[in-house]
Amino acid sequence: MMKPETRLKWSFIGVATIQAITILALQGAILTEYLDWINPVVYQVPTSYVVPVTFAVSTIGFLFQVLLAIDSCLFNNKIQIWMQCLINICLSVASGMQYFQTKSAAKSISTGYNQFKNPFINTDKLYWKITGPMAIACIAVAIVGSICIYVLAFFLQIEFAWSVYEHISADTKIRGRHRKFSAYLVFLKVSVLLIILFVIVYGFINVHYVQPEFGLTMAIMPIAIIHAILASICVKREYLPGMIVVITFHIGAVVYLVTRLLDLYGTGLKSRTVMKEEMALFACFSLAFISASIVAAVICIFNFGQGLKPLLLGRSSNTASPSTIDFTNPQHLGITSDASERSSKRFEMD
Repeated sequence: MMKPETRLKWSFIGVATIQAITILALQGAILTEYLDWINPVVYQVPTSYVVPVTFAVSTIGFLFQVLLAIDSCLFNNKIQIWMQCLINICLSVASGMQYFQTKSAAKSISTGYNQFKNPFINTDKLYWKITGPMAIACIAVAIVGSICIYVLAFFLQIEFAWSVYEHISADTKIRGRHRKFSAYLVFLKVSVLLIILFVIVYGFINVHYVQPEFGLTMAIMPIAIIHAILASICVKREYLPGMIVVITFHIGAVVYLVTRLLDLYGTGLKSRTVMKEEMALFACFSLAFISASIVAAVICIFNFGQGLKPLLLGRSSNTASPSTIDFTNPQHLGITSDASERSSKRFEMD
């Protein structure tokens, strides 16, 4: 069974895990207090979904960070650990936004009634005085987690650089092609996360069950996951027709996000919504990573047939050129060699 083999790797995974557990515990407590505070009639207004949506966004975002951390350390993915720094910053900013959004939502529904004069909340409970400090703690944990992840990523990228040299190739061209392939996969993973977070907020808060748009919006999540899986298969197997379809879907996602941003900042009804800033944050980050995915996908297509496919599929001929490592029995990137073995292999490759 593969597992991280250095203290740095364990520390990186540990920080992401502790961050996720702490924030999920705090968000869970906030949600529990909220459910005890409100009455069922409150669900008639979109504002009542702010706290549950905040919990869903935090849960998905920080658990995804844990999975990415494990993946990064097992596969020695230098690009991915830096992307995790950006994701954590994005989630930290979102945590700050959520504090003010939750506070505003609590104030709004605390004075609300339905048409039968039934109150939205249990007036005997002081919700925000209990949960306000918890929301501040979430921001603090996310910021500290971002700092720790950045520091560990700085040292890990040095450790990962050797593994790429040792287990991929001494040939700079092969390493460059592999780097672009890895970058595309990282952009795929991150863009899937961000578009899912956007869809959750946009669907439950802004669309708010209006059909058929709500159903179509929710369908984006499984489509995005399936698309990412197919994209990774096509690029790994260098299947050109499949990559053309993949890029077409990337472009479709860009068009969709641009139109949603125009709705949010237009003059229509959907521009007057709560959590507008958080929707814009996830939409803009999604646009950036999907655009990067399109560029990386095109570059990968131009690298088709340039010797990377046998390496990615675990196959290679026995007639490797002197400028490349023998790939007939490739090692996994997560395997760490001792110092004497590294020196010997570096001498042979040089």
